[in-house]
Amino acid sequence: MLLGAAWLALVAPSWSTTSIAWRQDAAVEAPAQSARQLSLGDAVALALQNNIGLRIDRFSAEVQRFTYLGSWGSFDPIATVSGNFTDAEQQAATSLAGANVVNSQVAGFNAGLLFPLETGGSFNVGYDHTYSKTNSTFSVGESLDQGAFALTYSQPLLRGAWNGYNTAERMKAEMRWMQSDARHTELRANLQRDVTQAYWDLIASKEALAVQEETLALGLRQLEQNERRLKVGVGTEVEVLQAQTNVATQQEVLLRSRSNVSAADDMLKGLLFARSQGDGWDAWYAWWDEPIEPTTPLPEVTDVTAEWTQSLGRALAHRPELLQKRYEIEISELDLIKANSEEQAGLDLQLSVASNAVADHTGPAIETAAKFDFATYSASLTYSTPLFNRAAENAYKAARVGVLSARLAYELAETEILTEVRAAVRDAHYQAEAVRAAMVSYDLAVRQLEAEEARFAQGISTNFQVLEYQQQLSQAKSNLVAVRVAYAKSLTALERAEGRLQQPEPPAPNE
Repeated sequence: MLLGAAWLALVAPSWSTTSIAWRQDAAVEAPAQSARQLSLGDAVALALQNNIGLRIDRFSAEVQRFTYLGSWGSFDPIATVSGNFTDAEQQAATSLAGANVVNSQVAGFNAGLLFPLETGGSFNVGYDHTYSKTNSTFSVGESLDQGAFALTYSQPLLRGAWNGYNTAERMKAEMRWMQSDARHTELRANLQRDVTQAYWDLIASKEALAVQEETLALGLRQLEQNERRLKVGVGTEVEVLQAQTNVATQQEVLLRSRSNVSAADDMLKGLLFARSQGDGWDAWYAWWDEPIEPTTPLPEVTDVTAEWTQSLGRALAHRPELLQKRYEIEISELDLIKANSEEQAGLDLQLSVASNAVADHTGPAIETAAKFDFATYSASLTYSTPLFNRAAENAYKAARVGVLSARLAYELAETEILTEVRAAVRDAHYQAEAVRAAMVSYDLAVRQLEAEEARFAQGISTNFQVLEYQQQLSQAKSNLVAVRVAYAKSLTALERAEGRLQQPEPPAPNE
């Protein structure tokens, strides 16, 4: 160090005083700007309302909700109506045709209502009506109305039967909706964590800038003192040069600190707002140039008394990641129910009753058919099965593997959360102790500098030692700021690990 000081003395120009203008330039005063004051709570609320990624995921959750609501449509009744008309003229092929040329007109009408059932079966109500007119002498009448009512019930008994199979897709759609909702909750918690961390980073950069301004002020004060000592003949040019070099170095660090503040400010803004199509670009540019002034102070150090097992219990009850995994297990179990049903043979039951009536007018035909005076009852049982059934058998095995995989994924998520909770609790304890230790170090650095400045004023210390203690004080203050921010971040990380970073969903914006 002595050789370095001597070299600086040789290469530096001879000067006894430092201009006042140079010292003012060294401070590098930043231009004054209006600032937007913002609390941590307001920052989180703005991000949850405006963040683009979160808004996109909100729409994805809405898609899953509409998909679930649409899945109920598989059990909606189906109404069918049809009509037909035929006009025919045909030469008689036999004497039994009733005329040499048979003329006939036939008009038909059909209506039905099908009710799909959650058991896999269906109930069908139908009515057929036919009006016919002919010149055949063998017809019962010149015109006839025929009406027929039919009631049919169909029900599979093995493959594709009963509620578990037929409501599986609807239940899966509901699980996917709930799963997307849980994922949205996870993203909201992650966003709240990121905003909180960015907010603390902005405070840290501002505090670091303040520390650097204090350090530069100490350097300028030391430089001024060395200049006075040089004037009265008790100091040296080397001491002034050392102080001048120190000020220049601190000026460079100050510029870097101001750049760090701007970067942290932009990082936070990127999480808070999104430009809407109706916003003007000029206002948008002006907003980005307006710095944020955080109003929420760093938290004071308190003892984290909770055991990690208590934190783990809260995490297992509230972490949305686990909820998503539980829904995944339920979806895979529904797939297994369907695969098990499709592996079985087909056995289908059908029961029906029909009533037919013939009359010379439409009204009597409908009335007679509706009374079921001439009813026909039928029942059928149909059995079918593939000879090898390899597709269904292997699909069932794949579904079983899917259930096992989903359960293992849940256990893996539990283990990952356990390690995250332990790390978060441990880090919170450590950072609290680190803040206390840094506070002691800072107090000692202040006292050391004060003592050394007093010794220097009495001529029993050197300029180098004073500058060294100034650097130690600056480092101690910087360390204190860093560990206080790290402590604040550790509390946020602990809340995230326990699943406590969850706020009510704000109203969806009008898109």
